[in-house]
Amino acid sequence: MNAALMPIPVILNPAARSTKAAALEHALRRLSPEPELHLTTGPADATAMAERLATEGHELIVSAGGDGTMNEVLQGICRANARRKPGEKHTALGVLPLGTMNVFSVELKLPGRDIEGCWKEINSGKLREVDLWMANDMYFAQLAGVGLDAQIVQETSWEAKKKFGPLSYVMSAVNVLLRTPPTLNVKIEGKAPMLGTVVLVGNGKHYGGPFPLFRDASNTDGKLDLLIFRGLGGMEFLQVLRGVLLDGYQECEDLDYIQTSEFTVTTDPGGAPVELDGELADLTAPVVFRPAPFRLSVSAG
Repeated sequence: MNAALMPIPVILNPAARSTKAAALEHALRRLSPEPELHLTTGPADATAMAERLATEGHELIVSAGGDGTMNEVLQGICRANARRKPGEKHTALGVLPLGTMNVFSVELKLPGRDIEGCWKEINSGKLREVDLWMANDMYFAQLAGVGLDAQIVQETSWEAKKKFGPLSYVMSAVNVLLRTPPTLNVKIEGKAPMLGTVVLVGNGKHYGGPFPLFRDASNTDGKLDLLIFRGLGGMEFLQVLRGVLLDGYQECEDLDYIQTSEFTVTTDPGGAPVELDGELADLTAPVVFRPAPFRLSVSAG
């Protein structure tokens, strides 16, 4: 079948806002034109599905869930795109924001949880390109973190997200922020190494929801925006983060704001977790952040 005539595949994570999973599935099946719905059943399912669908020739694959599902779908699409020959058309990513956190959709200015509105934009056929990044061999589109914020992601269970929604991250943060944070070493070519306890990375302005944490960031400028929190314990980190959100990074001490296209993070012997697009990543230090060899096409009317 001609790719242009194929139904648009939608990969749905039924666990996203699980109490409403049946209603969400029903709503998706009622969309016009009707999507080709694929339901995940476990971890990494979305990645395998997306890679297979992209390899089969689908020009657009839609993630229906939160940022975690989006990142899984992104991995699959990008693995297939990485095998394309020069000049071959890449598979694009679409997003239906139905999960606990939907930061990437906020960055794209999608119409919130309006499923029909988002679907209309997806079917408009309008695409735009954004910068795409890698952490070692994994891809991310919106944000990343090393240290405390990734520990919060690590300790926020699926059951908690299902029951408490975004509040689940706050509950995990209470425990994590009371511990001694890891020591991180950030290396950027041409600069002296920098020590910190948290490194937050933005490809766009938003972090953790509708919060413009990276105020100078753009997902089309070829640069990542880094916030390096220097030598702070958990509660001090929280205070500085609050100051950045309220007043901007220029007013905050114990903080470096840097724009760069490549850097490396190493950790103390105890290690530190890494999150990509709000999803815990299976990565170990050193982690090299760098541009992907191609950009990402996204559906955004």
